[in-house]
Amino acid sequence: MKNKFILTLTTTDKKSISEKIAKELIASKIAACVSIHSPTTTYYFWGGKIRKDKEWMIMIKSPKHNYEKVEKLIKKLHNYELPEIISIKIESGSKKYLNWIANETK
Repeated sequence: MKNKFILTLTTTDKKSISEKIAKELIASKIAACVSIHSPTTTYYFWGGKIRKDKEWMIMIKSPKHNYEKVEKLIKKLHNYELPEIISIKIESGSKKYLNWIANETK
């Protein structure tokens, strides 16, 4: 099971956008689980200056082979010009949990 699963991260400035992304990923069986974390403070460089915003962190658990579908859906529903989309390989995890991800996705 090693390296068959990923955790994809993105952020938005609107809870409603986060929820829309989460619901669509789950309904389409692209991801097995999506966690939305309460607003966090994000500092970043954009438009020639340092910015500070409140954002919602979205953590998406899916099979690695679904990454392109995850990315496409985020880009379709996201409200940012350049959304953060970062994927991290899941090196290890509970065998039962990883089997659950496999069984709940296409």
